[in-house]
Amino acid sequence: MKKNLEFPDCWEEVQPAEFAYLLKLRMLLILSPKAISLTDVKRLWCRYVLRHRGLKSKKKDYYLLVNNLSETLDWQWKVDDENKSIALTFDSTMNLIPSWSDFWGPASHGADLTFGEFRYAVIMMNEYTRTQDVAYLYSLCAILYRRKKGGKRVPFVSSDLAKMTKDIAGMPDYLKWGVYCWFASFCSFLFHGTFILDGCEVCFEPVFSATNNGNTPEQSLGMNSILFSMAESGVFGSIEEVDNTQLLRVLLKLLDDKQKADSLIQATKKHDIQS
Repeated sequence: MKKNLEFPDCWEEVQPAEFAYLLKLRMLLILSPKAISLTDVKRLWCRYVLRHRGLKSKKKDYYLLVNNLSETLDWQWKVDDENKSIALTFDSTMNLIPSWSDFWGPASHGADLTFGEFRYAVIMMNEYTRTQDVAYLYSLCAILYRRKKGGKRVPFVSSDLAKMTKDIAGMPDYLKWGVYCWFASFCSFLFHGTFILDGCEVCFEPVFSATNNGNTPEQSLGMNSILFSMAESGVFGSIEEVDNTQLLRVLLKLLDDKQKADSLIQATKKHDIQS
């Protein structure tokens, strides 16, 4: 065994091929729960990771190592004994499905997502969550995974979505679910987490909580309102140009506007009290 061989203990340490294999095992567990157990899944994944990272199965005490490592994987799974359900608990913004065939997905942490593709992807994610209709899942994958030209993903064009969905249809189902899983995790982090941008901590939660009336942020955000508001302000240009602007730039502008508005309100209240 290589002395520096490391075994992952968080999603950020999992490699794309290892994540893809885990998604395969998850699908097998869901489709054939009587044929394979969660313990089997954990052990199979451990064997794959060790082999993928260069450890041969001929090593002494190999199967003992596999068994011991499999017992450290509770961070990957949520087991509900009462409802007899098992779920993969992916909670990272690291995109562990960077590409499939000649289609490329978003950069980790949504670094290259545009506002337009994000707002369309949110619609598809919400509809798939609500209905479990795979047509929405296919559309979600088509929006996020596109061919490259000049080293970058070709721009998202909503009018091409039907054709794009047909092009991505061959993506394996277990990977399609992985795309949904990543995007849902990214959205959750976007609404509640803290980003490090140019060395500064930035939390966008105030942007979303301002429009949250008991709904989830995804439902209450009002993407179209933001689109028209930004286009009207002219900060990023026309409606089309706003849609083609980096998502994080749009959110930073919204956050800055809200902070300025909050400061103005506080200053006004302070003046009224003093008066």
